[in-house]
Amino acid sequence: MNFKNRFKKIKHTHVLALAFLLYIAYIGITALPPALAGVVASRTSNPGILAARSAMDAEYKAMLNFSDPLLANKGTYINLNGLMARSLGQRYMNVRIRLQNGHLAGVISQRDVSPAADELIKLHNRVAADGKAFLFVLAPSQISKYENLLPVGYEDFSNQNSDDLLARLRQADVPVLDLRDAMHNDGISHADAFFVTDHHWTPETGLWAYTKIVERLTADGTIPAVDFMYTDLAQFRSEVYRDWFLGSSGKRTGRFFAGADDFSIVTPLFDTSLSVSVPSREVYKQGSFAEISYDHTANAKDFFVAGPYTGYGHGDEGFTAYRNALAPVDMKLLSIGDSFGNIPFTFLPLVISSCDELDMRAYTDDFAQYYETYDPDIVIVLVNNETVVQENTTHPFFVD
Repeated sequence: MNFKNRFKKIKHTHVLALAFLLYIAYIGITALPPALAGVVASRTSNPGILAARSAMDAEYKAMLNFSDPLLANKGTYINLNGLMARSLGQRYMNVRIRLQNGHLAGVISQRDVSPAADELIKLHNRVAADGKAFLFVLAPSQISKYENLLPVGYEDFSNQNSDDLLARLRQADVPVLDLRDAMHNDGISHADAFFVTDHHWTPETGLWAYTKIVERLTADGTIPAVDFMYTDLAQFRSEVYRDWFLGSSGKRTGRFFAGADDFSIVTPLFDTSLSVSVPSREVYKQGSFAEISYDHTANAKDFFVAGPYTGYGHGDEGFTAYRNALAPVDMKLLSIGDSFGNIPFTFLPLVISSCDELDMRAYTDDFAQYYETYDPDIVIVLVNNETVVQENTTHPFFVD
């Protein structure tokens, strides 16, 4: 039998078996103790990376566990596992689903939205009784209300939960801005609006959300009309870092299961001068928007450790304060929300002179006392479609 005939007898199962054996061999080799200290130290010595790591969820940190020298190559294992899963056509890996548009997402179970509705209504009623303005903003999530993105056999209740909450709020006359509808009306697809490997919207979508919030505050008469420059997307530039970012889902599945994302740092083209204070991180800065509103140490290219999204607004801190003497609207804004608010809340100080931001997942002081002291003119609560029932909506803001 000549070589050509032997080659014809090789089946795809043989190729897969060989690939699997090479895969196991590689894992065995890389699991041997490497030059231990150097690998781990090089991955964890950058202060920006450490800050990004601290913002990751505990579940992911426990899974990745780069602190164990014997697991210093765990990112490689995840990559190989993701490559194998993608080669076999798997839709599901490590609690993440590859949607019809190629993006990764987790599914949400049905929730009782009553605790969130009750506290938000109480908060609105108190703010309204004080003669202040209130707005609840719902951000979309990876799984669209208007696009059929889930593979057959999977079910998600995030949009139903959100619809249930909004129905209760509207019945109680709470002003609501549903950005799911706004995105649909503007013809923006989820494939364009979100990272592939992360549950967050892209910086450009967060900027778009900021313009929608300003437009709504203006339409309601909450703030006076401002120069079109502040909401014209053409007045902002994006500095794009190609193939730069593995999001929280990508860190679970590796860079080959769904690829890697580009990442953008968005800044205004017009002149700016403002200040930011983040006491928990000992951040006190004054300067242009580009200088003070993004933590550039977070923008490291390290797929399994860095999280450049956390650079916007200096991460998910309990309290952040912006001041802008050049802002066209001299009012006090209090923004309450999760990580989806990081980008729009970072841009709002361009328009409003005093902007405080609270994330109730990390805020430990007495809210009622803070509210009385700050005395805001406007209160905004922004959460995303997946987290309509969480600390930013269920916190007992005012005790009866």
